[in-house]
Amino acid sequence: MCRCNKQILGLIVGLTLPVLFSFFLFEGRYEGNLGFGDFLKSLFQLHSLGKLISISVLPNLLVFLIAIRTERLLAARGIVLATVIWAIITMIVRILM
Repeated sequence: MCRCNKQILGLIVGLTLPVLFSFFLFEGRYEGNLGFGDFLKSLFQLHSLGKLISISVLPNLLVFLIAIRTERLLAARGIVLATVIWAIITMIVRILM
């Protein structure tokens, strides 16, 4: 039996999933010679990094719903906390632009 109902596990998943999703978006949609770090820098200069972060947090919703459905409420709480952290990061990025 999996002991996946831990808040720290939900927090880790909620913080890493958007990074992985944005990387997969980059690999799947971008056809240039920039690396991922340079791509993020160019998005910041173009005032679009906040939009990428906002889109990348969407998979957290799916993981949150799965955690709720399987009654892993502590993990779901960690995912919500991670999403709030991403929202704060998005606000900071948009203020800096």
